[in-house]
Amino acid sequence: MATINRGETIRIQRFFGCSPEILFNAFTRSRAIEQWLAPSDAIKAKVLSYEFSVGGRYRIEFTLPDGQRSVLGGEFVLIEPHCQLIFSWEWEAPDPHAGINSLVTIGVHICGEGCELELTHESLDLSAAVERHTEGWNGALDRLNRFITKRQ
Repeated sequence: MATINRGETIRIQRFFGCSPEILFNAFTRSRAIEQWLAPSDAIKAKVLSYEFSVGGRYRIEFTLPDGQRSVLGGEFVLIEPHCQLIFSWEWEAPDPHAGINSLVTIGVHICGEGCELELTHESLDLSAAVERHTEGWNGALDRLNRFITKRQ
């Protein structure tokens, strides 16, 4: 379920039938990121750099089916293994949402026979960016669930 507040923040909660360690680890390695961090199977993600440490930076290139490319970058702000991850998120020009410096928080909590992921994406200044990222995150989390399920 996704909720949007004041046109600036996206909140999504998802249940995953795995341990918090398995879920969190899907965010820690560039090869894993390439397997699931895209809104659909038709869009390919290629990690250009991925320094998973506080203050470390990342850059990811997405290739759309028509060959168009967009590059996303940011910095890891907080890493609490297996429970919380915070990182900045900014598209590079010429992407239509370039220059919007937003913040993503991932929380992972034990929940019954698995865990719950809470995703908050803040400071999306344009309504079109909110719509794009809501759709994108929902698609990526669907792909993340498939990625984790294949590895169990």
